[in-house]
Order: sequence, then structure tokens, then C-alpha cells
Amino acid sequence: MTTHFSTGVTNVRGKSGGTSLFSGIKQPLITGATTPAEWAFQDDFVQFSQTTLSPWTITDPGGSSYMLAQYPQGWLRMGDGSPSAADVSIAASEDVYQYNANKQWYFETSIAVTDVSDLNTFVGFGAVAYANPVALPDDGIGFSHLEDTTTIQFVSRKNGAGTSFTMVDTAGGSNYTFADSTVATQSATVYAMPDNNVRLGFLFQPAGTEKGQTAVQYKLFLDGKCVGTQAATTVPDDLPMELKIMTESKGTNANDLYVDYVQTVQQR
Repeated sequence: MTTHFSTGVTNVRGKSGGTSLFSGIKQPLITGATTPAEWAFQDDFVQFSQTTLSPWTITDPGGSSYMLAQYPQGWLRMGDGSPSAADVSIAASEDVYQYNANKQWYFETSIAVTDVSDLNTFVGFGAVAYANPVALPDDGIGFSHLEDTTTIQFVSRKNGAGTSFTMVDTAGGSNYTFADSTVATQSATVYAMPDNNVRLGFLFQPAGTEKGQTAVQYKLFLDGKCVGTQAATTVPDDLPMELKIMTESKGTNANDLYVDYVQTVQQR
């Protein structure tokens, strides 16, 4: 007898009993009787360059800067061999993302940086006007790393104010230490790809998503594990946003932001 799962099958646990940010999504991903239940975007960066832009719009300081797909399994390498201080690079989608208090929203990325003390970065969603990651977005949701620190903040902001959560290594643990990255030397058992990368993710949950949950909230994930919950008290709910990958150079030393992938799913 054939068994039909008309509304999809839920992934409840990850490999080897682990958890996943995306556990609540039904498989196959897009299901529904009349319209798809979710919409999704993922880029694994197997093709990317300043001349192959789609679906990204590029802001590039020129000179010796570069954005390209590189390394095994596809990484975006965004950097500069000889930057000027305060040089900014941006890869941005169209402004097709909006917050909705009644819709779950999943996002995950994996990033690494050559020299974390010399680079400001932001990966997440921000208003079109957000153009420099040296400061937090006036309106946006995502992950910020600021120069001269080894921390990463999750931020949710509207009109220049909002909430932040410093990412921790485990639930209730110490601040996560964002370490410098190098590209390994290839061997028969080692990929030539950046090390010390970290997976960062958020799951926005409308009120009532979980038993006893009376207010909207974000669940925050680091390396696939839920490490905290942040009340969604300030959210950019009055404007569309772009998916942004951004860097700003503190000084003139060569530096790279490596992005393994970006993935986002939102309920329709």
C-alpha cells in the first residue's frame, strides 16, 4: 500500500541526533494544496564574479578588490589585496524581503574572515539605505561583526534602535570567539578551503509557535545548535529589505570575508 503525506514530512532531528535550524520545514520544501507553503532562496556560490552578477547587485571599491567563487564546495570570497582604509564592498539582492509577525522566517549562513580585527562585516537583511557595516543597520535583521572585537552580534533594529544578542558558544555559555581564518593546504584528506568558519542562523517565531510562547521571538543558532532566544521587541516592519553581504576595511592590510552559503526560507 502506498502511503501519501499530503502536507509533507517534517525533519525533526539532524544527523547523529543533532538539531537543525530548519527542522520545522516540511519536505519536500515547497508544499501546499493550492499555493506553495514557503518561499526560499539559497546560494552556494559555485559561480560568482563582478561580471556574473545575477542575482546580486555589487558595490565594489575597485582597485585590487575582488568578489569571486572559489574553493571546494563553493565559497564567495570577498576581499582586497591592498585596500584603502574604509573601503566598502557589498553584494545585495533585490529588496524582496519583509518582516511579517505572523510568518516564520528561517535564515542561515556560514562565514569566516582572514583577520577579524581588521574587518567589519554584516550578513543578513537590511534596508536599501544600509551601506556600511562599520555601524549596525538602522533597519535590519542579521549578524554583525565589528573591528577590534572577536564577537558576533545578532541584531534586529528599526529606525536606528533595537535589540542585540552577542552570540555564545553554547546555550548559557561564554561569548563565541570569532577566530582568524586561513585556507588549508590541499591533500588527499583535506579540502583547500577556509577554516574556523562559523554557522550563524535565526528562526523568527510568531507568538504561539511553541507551547506557552506568548510573544514573537527569534531563536538563534550557532553551528546548528540553538544557543539563545531574543525577544523580537524591535523589528523593521515598515520597509522592504535586501539580503546583504558586506565588508568594510579598518586599514590597508589584505583581508577576505569567506561566505560558504546563504539560505533563507519564509512562510507565505
